[in-house]
Amino acid sequence: MAEIGFVVLVSITVLAITLSLRAVGDRRREGDRRLRAAAGESGVGLSSAATPEGVRSKFDDWFETAVRRSGLDASPAGVVAVMLLAATVLGSGLYFWKEQLWLAGLGVILGIVLPFAVVAYYHRQYRWQLQNQLPEAYRMLAGSVRAGQTLEQAVAFYGDRGSKPLADEFAHCAGLMRLGMGPAAALRSTGTRVRLLDFDLLISTVGLYTQTGGNLVLLLERLADSVRDRNQLMGQFAAATAQSRAVAIAIGSAAPMLLMYYALAEPEHVRAFFSSTTGWAVLACTAVLEVVGLVWIWQILKTDY
Repeated sequence: MAEIGFVVLVSITVLAITLSLRAVGDRRREGDRRLRAAAGESGVGLSSAATPEGVRSKFDDWFETAVRRSGLDASPAGVVAVMLLAATVLGSGLYFWKEQLWLAGLGVILGIVLPFAVVAYYHRQYRWQLQNQLPEAYRMLAGSVRAGQTLEQAVAFYGDRGSKPLADEFAHCAGLMRLGMGPAAALRSTGTRVRLLDFDLLISTVGLYTQTGGNLVLLLERLADSVRDRNQLMGQFAAATAQSRAVAIAIGSAAPMLLMYYALAEPEHVRAFFSSTTGWAVLACTAVLEVVGLVWIWQILKTDY
């Protein structure tokens, strides 16, 4: 058993080094792609070659976005390294504690899932911060335009004086405008970073204004009122369903937590599950039902507007 554990630990270490190097290379290629895209939109004569769309999977793209927008001041490569380090430490620690290979596998899973859950939680919090700051930003843009500033100056003003973290995104947009991009193109580029529906409405509003003209101040004020109303609706919905969501989380996590407790404290009580085909079948059915229940609840609580 000691040889098997050693092989597992060596495999995890090699995998950690490989994935860390891959994440660093992917980040560099992503930076080159963004530089070429920004240079192409601003008219600078650089190569227009970009990374093919099929190279990166949707999960990799979501993971990089979640890490960047989590507010943790970390890189995707660093998060992957932390995940694999935690998997190595927990897996080896549980194995040398009980000398059971399935506990090492459990430690590896926990080491990967826990940092991932932290990133997902902070990414969601960061997203809510941006969403809640949008009405204030649109009101400030409208006020700046009413005071006689151009749209470029209004965006730069909010980037300097607005509430963070949304002000950082507007500062990025203002930087693109200073490089020569138009307001609509700069906002579209920023929209790929923000990825909020209500920010896309701002992009559409500015694009319509640049093509047909009109009262930009009135459009921005109406957009701010609309976003504020939606935020209030989402807040009321979250408050009304808070108890139901808490109960669902408690019920859904009870069985895995009890299984983990008995596996660590009283392993003889759960050894039958891991030593027979019937036990593995019961665990597999339970896991499937847990996933079905989580997806079902998530679909019920999901709101589209």
